[in-house]
Amino acid sequence: MLRPKAPLASFIFLLASFLACQAGASQGPENGAQTSPSAGAPSRGSLVVELNRAITVLKRGLKDDWGTRDQYLAAFEKTPVTDLTGRPVTDAKRYVECAMSARLRIHKVWDEGPPIEEEVQSAIDEFVKWRGGHSIARLPCFMPMPRTVEVSAGVAVSLLKTRVDPVYSTEALKNQVSGVVALHATIGATGRVKALRVISGPALLQQAALDCVRQWTYRPYLLNERPVEVETTVNVVFAQTH
Repeated sequence: MLRPKAPLASFIFLLASFLACQAGASQGPENGAQTSPSAGAPSRGSLVVELNRAITVLKRGLKDDWGTRDQYLAAFEKTPVTDLTGRPVTDAKRYVECAMSARLRIHKVWDEGPPIEEEVQSAIDEFVKWRGGHSIARLPCFMPMPRTVEVSAGVAVSLLKTRVDPVYSTEALKNQVSGVVALHATIGATGRVKALRVISGPALLQQAALDCVRQWTYRPYLLNERPVEVETTVNVVFAQTH
């Protein structure tokens, strides 16, 4: 029997190796270590695992009356980073954490937005839909998130559209209290005041300051010709006249 020459033997060996690699690749990620899809989204299987964990955390928070977004995110971070077979689901975990963060706001002392309980229930409902087969591309982390810009008190004053004067309380009038109440304000892209927090000022004047500023309206602040949400300081001056 004639033996093949060395170049032919090498070619046969390389061809066999190539075919073996192709066969292994065709088995898909289910039979090997998890990999991140080229599009940047986690695999459907790992996403379902993390959505289930997120839903469990959200439901537990509702039951235990958690009042802040941080409580929900911290509880979710403590869940495992592997699936039941031990494969890592890190990408899916980050993705779902981002989605949860997008659905829950940081609530302020005074807040016109929906209570956190409503936001949590809405997140549960949406996660259940996504888990049931909705496109991964619809998750909020693939959508541009609203930007918040910090502006000075002077810029905020220049944007003021309608102003309501503060009303002195009976006790403040009786005690002849005057001064300045400084508030941290979040103004939405539409120009409405979304949230307020007292920074400083006489205690007897703080509620009156909150009550009046929440009624103020502003012209939208434009960034690259698009209205954006802003945070600023609002100073309310109380000066009694005699």
